[in-house]
Amino acid sequence: MTEAGAGDHDGASGDHADSSAERLGIERGDVLRRLAGRLARVGGWAVDGSDGSVYWSDELHEMLESPIDQGVPPIEATIARYPGAHREKISAALDRCLSEGVPFDLELEVETYGGRRIPARIMGEADRDSNGEVRGAVGAFQDISDLRMATQEAQDAARRLGATLESMTDAVYMLDRDWRFTYVNSNAAQLLRREARELIGRGIWEEFPGAVDSAIYDVYAASMADRHTRHLDEFYFAPLGAWFQVDVYPADQGLAVYFRDITDARTARLELEEREAALQRQADLLDQAQDAIIVRDPEGRITYWNRSAERIYGWFAEEAIGADVRSLLYEDRMAFDVAHETVLRAGRWVGELRHRTRRGDVVEVAARWTLVRGQGGAPEAIMAINTDITDRKRVEQQLLRAQRMESIGTLAGGVAHDLNNVLAPILLAGELLQSDSATIDRSSLVETIVTSARRGADLVSQVLSFARGVEGERRPVDVGALVADIGAIVRDTFPKNIALSLEVPATLTPIVGDSTQIQQVLLNLVVNARDAMPSGGHLRLAASQVLIDDQYAATTPGSKPGTYLLVEVEDDGEGMAPDVRDRAFEPFFTTKAHGVGTGLGLSTAVAIIESHGGFLHVYSELDRGTRFRVYLPCDLDVQEPQAPASTAADPPRGSGQTVLVVEDEAAIRAMTRQTLETYGYRVLEAANGAEAVAVFAREVDGVHAVLTDMMMPVMDGPATILALQALDPEVRFIGASGLHGNGKVAQAAAAGVEHFLPKPYETRRLLEVLAAVLGGDPSEG
Repeated sequence: MTEAGAGDHDGASGDHADSSAERLGIERGDVLRRLAGRLARVGGWAVDGSDGSVYWSDELHEMLESPIDQGVPPIEATIARYPGAHREKISAALDRCLSEGVPFDLELEVETYGGRRIPARIMGEADRDSNGEVRGAVGAFQDISDLRMATQEAQDAARRLGATLESMTDAVYMLDRDWRFTYVNSNAAQLLRREARELIGRGIWEEFPGAVDSAIYDVYAASMADRHTRHLDEFYFAPLGAWFQVDVYPADQGLAVYFRDITDARTARLELEEREAALQRQADLLDQAQDAIIVRDPEGRITYWNRSAERIYGWFAEEAIGADVRSLLYEDRMAFDVAHETVLRAGRWVGELRHRTRRGDVVEVAARWTLVRGQGGAPEAIMAINTDITDRKRVEQQLLRAQRMESIGTLAGGVAHDLNNVLAPILLAGELLQSDSATIDRSSLVETIVTSARRGADLVSQVLSFARGVEGERRPVDVGALVADIGAIVRDTFPKNIALSLEVPATLTPIVGDSTQIQQVLLNLVVNARDAMPSGGHLRLAASQVLIDDQYAATTPGSKPGTYLLVEVEDDGEGMAPDVRDRAFEPFFTTKAHGVGTGLGLSTAVAIIESHGGFLHVYSELDRGTRFRVYLPCDLDVQEPQAPASTAADPPRGSGQTVLVVEDEAAIRAMTRQTLETYGYRVLEAANGAEAVAVFAREVDGVHAVLTDMMMPVMDGPATILALQALDPEVRFIGASGLHGNGKVAQAAAAGVEHFLPKPYETRRLLEVLAAVLGGDPSEG
């Protein structure tokens, strides 16, 4: 029994334990289901088909904010919580489920008893008895507010991502790990020439089989395998005929590919590289050029400097580039500024310039400037091609001097005749003044001597200006006055059987030029005219102002539209045959006898006129004469040449200052002494430099000024000046010379002498220069 009792007891205890465990499991299951329901916001419901009673789980009460202790509202009240069309959907679905057993799964909106509208998912199915008959419906109710919010956020994020990818200038597509397209933005679709919807879900290698054996396949496969970013700088895809740049970014889902069409950019880059290579080749060629080629910006900063520029000027390219061309090359910046304004206005300038080299030497260049315009026509650069013509100009000067001497030679007879005419009245008047006759008008004789002497001085000065061959600076020139001077030479030196007519208006627009060179041209033309009339004839000199229009310039070589000064030299002599006329301007061509002419006259004239920007025409017929027409461009902005100051006032006088006159010509020395003493100066004399040093050293009261000739025996002017300066550095000097361009004057100027008198000098000029020299010292006043 014990065992039985014990056994019974054990059995009873086991049954009790099993029941407790079952109940505990049921209770735990209920708790877990409630926790899960709360966590997932899911509640259960049931409807009894026989009486329409409704069951809600506690979670459903909580979600619908309906107190449990108030019970479950009837089915009609529950359905009424669904607004509008939602109510119709839930009502119809529940009716079919109860009547036909049709399950449903809907997403609807429902209003809680707290007045909130929430989205919900309602699922239901038929509750059947053992015979399969529908006896009701059971289901679940889920508050999907959080789920819908998360879904909305995900959708918003997806839209933002999509908008970002669409807004990118790069083309973007994404591939999954099976190489299928999962996303293609519009730029990618455009570059791939496909619709995005056609590619989504499709394999890239099937859609683009031509890429399988290309570099792009290897890059994609490597990036997919090792999860490393890859970059392909240039990839040519033949099926699309385009070059691409590709960046590949691996991800867990596959690959993100960014690519861009670089066909145009690559072509532009290659063209740029080719242009740069071509420019480099051109630069290499420019470096081989013998001319200096310089490019500068509109402000004057140098941007290019070729090797010939280095050779001619001495600065290396790295030194010159970036420098201001005015400061580097020009001492006379006015010449640069005038040419610079012209090239900016007209786009081109041609002329001759003087440049400074690194060593301080001066080179003469024939310059051709061209304006380079950029986009929109704005000035971008100025290219200058400069040819070193220093040696050529030196040879030209020699030829010009030879031609001048030829002209002087042809006029020698006339000059001698004219000098005789000058000296004759001087000699006659001098003899009359020596007589004791009381009937002589001595003042008239003195006036005749002075006038004749001035005429002789002018003639000598004119001969020297032609002979010395020194060209002055380009400055305003009164061509009318030059023509009148040539007319005077013709009247005084040409045979009397040549009649001259002079046609010069009272006012003519001046030109900018070299008066000596223009005189040379006109002198050469009138000498040729004289030679063409051995038996006499008529010579016409005329000057006028003319306007060259576009039509005339287009048909006339060497001319440009604008205002010109026209000088005509016309004779009625022998004229020229057509073959002679065609060769008249060739160097060394002449129809004169051997030894009579060099043939340089007309070729020199053409060179001079062209250097002034003008041109020359000739018309001639055999036995009917010749007419030369010289055109010189007018500068309408140039100022008229200044007229000499009036000389009506009395010349300045001295006040006892001591002047040492050093002159080897006794007559000149004596006349100078008498003149200076007459006008209040104390005068010492010396016949040469050595005597001047001795006189200067003996003068205890000091010498205020020294007037010395430049060319003397024993000791010349420059040596005398240096010796006297050693005795007294403060002494002041006036140099005198009959040859304006000789080297003695230059040596004296180098020693600091600033005042010079050309011989022969007039009393007024002598006194004015002396007053200017002494005027700076108050003690001398």
